[in-house]
Amino acid sequence: MESVIRDIPRDDQVARPRQNGLWTVMQVILIFIALILGFLFSETYGNRSWLVFGGLAGLTTILLCINVFRRQEVAAPVSSIPITSALERKFARSPYPGIIVDGDRVIRANDSYLEFVNSFGSIEPGATPPLPGDLLGQVPENTRAAIYRLSHLEEDEAYGEEIIEYWDDNKEFHKYLLRVTLFGQQKVWEIIDYGDELGTGTGVLSQVPVGLCAISEKGDILSSNQVLNKWLGVENAEGLLFKDIIESPEGLLETPKEENRTIRFDTRLVTQKGVATPIVLTANWLRQSSGNFVASMALHGHSSVAVAVPESSAGSSFSGDSIMPLESNALDIPFAVVDLDSPELKTAKIIRANSAFEKLAMRDDCENLPLSDILKSNETGINVFDINATEFAPDQAVDAAVVGRDGVFVSVFAKADQTTNRCRLFLVDISARKVLEDQLVQSQKMQAIGRLVAEIAHDFNNLLAAIRLYTDTLLGRHPIGDPSYPELQQINANGNRAAALVKKLLGYSRKQTIRAENLDVSETLSDMAITLKQVLGEKVRLDIKHGRNLPPIRVDKSQFDTVLMNLAVNARDAMKEQGGGKITIESRMLHKASLDNLGLKASLEKVEGEDIVVISVTDTGTGMDEEVKAKIFEPFFTTKAQGEGTGLGLATVYGIVEQSGGHLAVDSELGKGTTFTVYLPEADMSLVEAEVAPTQKSPVPAIKTPSDLAGSGHILFVEDEDSVRIIAAKTLRKRGYTVTEAADGEEAFEIIEDAEAPFDLMISDVVMPGMDGPTLLKKARPMLKETRIVFISGYAEEEFSDLLAEEPDVTFLPKPFTLVQLAEKVKQQIGEVT
Repeated sequence: MESVIRDIPRDDQVARPRQNGLWTVMQVILIFIALILGFLFSETYGNRSWLVFGGLAGLTTILLCINVFRRQEVAAPVSSIPITSALERKFARSPYPGIIVDGDRVIRANDSYLEFVNSFGSIEPGATPPLPGDLLGQVPENTRAAIYRLSHLEEDEAYGEEIIEYWDDNKEFHKYLLRVTLFGQQKVWEIIDYGDELGTGTGVLSQVPVGLCAISEKGDILSSNQVLNKWLGVENAEGLLFKDIIESPEGLLETPKEENRTIRFDTRLVTQKGVATPIVLTANWLRQSSGNFVASMALHGHSSVAVAVPESSAGSSFSGDSIMPLESNALDIPFAVVDLDSPELKTAKIIRANSAFEKLAMRDDCENLPLSDILKSNETGINVFDINATEFAPDQAVDAAVVGRDGVFVSVFAKADQTTNRCRLFLVDISARKVLEDQLVQSQKMQAIGRLVAEIAHDFNNLLAAIRLYTDTLLGRHPIGDPSYPELQQINANGNRAAALVKKLLGYSRKQTIRAENLDVSETLSDMAITLKQVLGEKVRLDIKHGRNLPPIRVDKSQFDTVLMNLAVNARDAMKEQGGGKITIESRMLHKASLDNLGLKASLEKVEGEDIVVISVTDTGTGMDEEVKAKIFEPFFTTKAQGEGTGLGLATVYGIVEQSGGHLAVDSELGKGTTFTVYLPEADMSLVEAEVAPTQKSPVPAIKTPSDLAGSGHILFVEDEDSVRIIAAKTLRKRGYTVTEAADGEEAFEIIEDAEAPFDLMISDVVMPGMDGPTLLKKARPMLKETRIVFISGYAEEEFSDLLAEEPDVTFLPKPFTLVQLAEKVKQQIGEVT
């Protein structure tokens, strides 16, 4: 019908739009002015004035008449254009509903229009079909205004069109394109139904292998496609509530209703059987002509592997199911759609793409470009270009990366049309999901290494405890001046170095004992500046930039100093080859809501609060490649020469930051330098006030070290490591204590049961085979009564602090400890028992 309307008008038949109305008004005004001037000057010039001005008025009147009659002459043939048999056949067979109107009277209507009228309610045979304005009279006011404008086109407009959209009382979405073409007094109306092409029925989106639906502002499901219905296990999801099918509906319903704003988040789809499946939801809010907002959304799963299906299966799935043309009006959907000239993705070229695809590719026009110019294979998994589109199974996809856009990944769904040897791809942006997956893999790897390191550190601490205790015993027998003293002192020094190394391992595994306090970041950086300048040397320039109005952070001060020191030393070493450089330490405030980087936003979700304190350390060194960046936080990994580093510096920083509830990120480029960024939550102000209050009242008394380490009392020593237990018990007996030994928790419990009187002190290892220390304490507490408890362990105190929440008087002594430290702890706990 479109070609019929636009091919009829020709220069010799159709009146061209002219501004005749304005010209006519000017001629009438000129006539009146001439008559008035003739009258005014008649007394002075007599008949000569009437001859001049009257002649001008008469000439203008003649021109006015010619113009009026000429317009009627030109317009007459247009108003009486006959509908030839060829044109009438095209009009009658048009798939679009159409009518020809003369004034307010319908003179022709094709079969499509009669079917369209019947969809609103049947009409009697032979009855005149209603006008579009009467037919669509129940639509919202904005939509009725569009129909009114088309019904009252000016003669010089010749053509007009409007798009109307609305939801009816049955919650069904309608979208129509109305076209009107003028032929004199006659109008040709066409109605093109976009609702099916843009909705979820049999149009283009019904071919998408993802779940689609539209919901109202209140969360009513207005429409859904068959894929989503199948996932939910219902015939039609219309009538359900959004909260009935999505685990976290507030993620969409509580977002601002803004057009052209895409909402994307991970959630779970809940079926009618109550089964929850992970999905990714992508949605846009759209304002309808009525002023109401409707959300259109796509839901797809986490599958990222394309499964090849047998040829016969592929044929039954795709052959005979032709792909509809990709209408330009069907392109405002929240994911990319592209038509290709071949199912062979490696060689296929783009026929047409929607605006979302062009935005994804960052190109204005993608037509005739090879798909390989836009997408590239993912580093892991199946290569998207090794698969024929006919081999894609429904509801499954393969991941790919976008050329020229680092960190942008898509899931590619494909539908092939074997009748035309073409295919259509649907691409869903999974960049945020990919970041989360990578972070999860990295986190799991680091946790696995951390657990291994923690176990090693625990065993090492047991061994070091025995070494230090026996060394202390020998040093007591061989004082200064003894020939053996230097060697024993060397053993002791190396034991201390080993203990420091184990402490770093515990830092990486996040098993350190932390003493959190509220720190002023600017003050701490200023205090560290002097120490850092001494360590960095004269060849490195240190620049510290303080942020304004930074809140305090709650961390262990010694560990925070370790973080700054390790990052600064690492930066210094990175600039050694170039003879020095500049290190910049900068602090600032960051609000989560202001983040645009989806990857960083996802990483900071684990950091509590909306306001985050950021400390960055930037060097002007050589930078790192991606391979090195992927391993820098692993323990014992180092790029330094043999003997120049342990490979635990950055690993320790990573563990401390993670244990403090923060996040550590690195950004580096070869030849340009590296930036390590520490993100830490601001301190809870209630804790800040709680710490300040006692300080203002009275100072906390310091723990005094006993001058005499001898004492008396009955001690139960529980330790599964024989070497530690034997030497420790022997030393305590020499100090005057009575010591009963137990090799595990079960033996200790039996001893407590059989004891005639409670022990004065129980010293117990935490981790033991069978019954561990905390379990022994809880089980034997009624019999222990007022017995004081000291736990010893190669793990950190935080590892079992939850188990001791109900035992506030329990103290802790970390391994490895010296004989003096053990004796001091015992004396502090029980003193002289009489």
